[in-house]
Parts: sequence; structure tokens; C-alpha cells
Amino acid sequence: MEENKLWGGLNKPNLKPQEADVTIIGLPFDEASSYRKGSALAPQRLRDISYHIPPSTEDGQPISGLSLVDIGDWSPLGLGQENYFMQVEEKAAGLFGNTFPIFIGGDHSVTIPILRAVNKVYSEPVGIVHLDAHLDLCSILEGNSLSHGCTLRRGLELDSFSLENTYFIGIRSFETQELDFIKDKKINIYNSRQIFEKGAIGIAKHVSEKLSALQKVYLTIDIDVLDPAFAPGTGTPKSGGISSRELLEMLRVLSELPLIGMDIVELSPPLDCSDITAFAAQRTITEILGHLAKKL
Repeated sequence: MEENKLWGGLNKPNLKPQEADVTIIGLPFDEASSYRKGSALAPQRLRDISYHIPPSTEDGQPISGLSLVDIGDWSPLGLGQENYFMQVEEKAAGLFGNTFPIFIGGDHSVTIPILRAVNKVYSEPVGIVHLDAHLDLCSILEGNSLSHGCTLRRGLELDSFSLENTYFIGIRSFETQELDFIKDKKINIYNSRQIFEKGAIGIAKHVSEKLSALQKVYLTIDIDVLDPAFAPGTGTPKSGGISSRELLEMLRVLSELPLIGMDIVELSPPLDCSDITAFAAQRTITEILGHLAKKL
């Protein structure tokens, strides 16, 4: 397939990241998954789907005036996790502030080097909006401190981030060690039941108001924030999640924040059914691109 047809024809393969409004990067790594793997195949699957999706939002607005380049995958190439993450951190640090990076995982551990890159580039406080079924606040999971269940714990060890400026949305699963960690701490958790009771838009507006004092916010989306009915193709699905409609409505509000980049992770094509999860992830990216285009 032609590279200039990638992402519905938005891809401009001759652009360098510093020349593009948006840069898409694949992180095909799933060795830190604690249960089922397959998310290393997600970047290519989303690219394949993107050839068939027109560059317009669900409201019928063309995505125009937005320059985008897909620079391919940053592959582990046989590297161990620590060495691979060092490379991802170094490369990602060259993107922040020069373009809006969209990272496609991979399991959620790939967000660890991304947050380290953010910490390296920015000296000011940075907010995190974490859409996920899980807190990812484990210190160590299955002997690995870089597990996909440790992502936010590692991030909160960095100077740029704090529990105060981190918002966990869609949570409905807690490890015992995570409950011990958050005990007696003020933590911003909006679980799936609260979203059901108070409404997705209301929750998103509340989070946006709380983060309004910050100049920079990072968005990380684990596709398992969706109920398995809407996202069966993921390694650790949890029943009782939000719908794809609720996710898109929240992103409509959250996209107004001063976002510096985002990732979408944990899509596992081998576990998917009729590409339901892949199309949900692809729709998420397309709508984000539409929101970004409006801000240019």
C-alpha cells in the first residue's frame, strides 16, 4: 500500500517530525504483559485499518490543515527491556516540544520511557490523564519493576509528575499492593461506576477543570478502559467498563487540555474479534486528530 494513503491519506512521508504537527510512532513491545500478549502487533494492524478510513471525524468534519507523518516502529530488535526503554526514552525526548507524538503500543509498559522522556524535556509540572481499567501502580509485578502493571508507579517517581496532577479514569481493578500504596494518600480516581452514575462528560469536565492550572498534560489510553463488549482484544479485560461512546465523549472534552502527546496501548490483534478493538482504537486516534486540527 502507498505510504501517502496511510492514515486515510493524512500521512506525508517526506516530512520530518519537527516539520509535522503530529508524529505517529509504533512501539511493538509486549514482553512486560503479565497475562496475555499480542499487543506488539497492534501498530501494524492499526496502520492496515487506517488505509480504509476517510480523514474525517464522526461529525463529518474533514481533518484538514493538519500535517502528519508516521515514522514507523521503534522496534526492540532483540534488545532487553531496559536497553529498549533507554532507546525509546532518548528518541521520544527529541519529539516532545517539536511535534505532537502519538505512540501506539505495545503493552502499557512502553509508557514508562515516554514519561521519562517528558520528564527529561520539561522542568515544570506535567499532568497525566490515565484512562485504564487498572491503576498500574504496582511497585513490582511478577518480578518485573518495568511491568505493564508498574507504569504509573514508575512515572510518579519522576520530578515532573505527582499524584495531585494525575487522574485515573475508568478504574475497576486493584492489586493488593496498589491498595497499600494509595492508603492514606489523596488520589484522583474516577472509577467506571462513577462514570456510569455521574456521566462521562461530567467526569471529563471535572478533570479538565482540576488540571486547568497546568500548561502541559500527557494522555495515556489503555484500550481496556473499554468494557470487553467494546474491546475484547486486550490482554487483561475487565467487565464493567465504559462504552466506546463514553470514551469518545470524554476525549471531546479532554482534548481541550494543553496536551503535549499521547499513547494508546494494550490492543492485542490476536485476541480481537472482527477487529472490534482495533476499530475502537483507530476511531479514538482519528477523533483525536480531528480535535487537534481544530486547535491549529
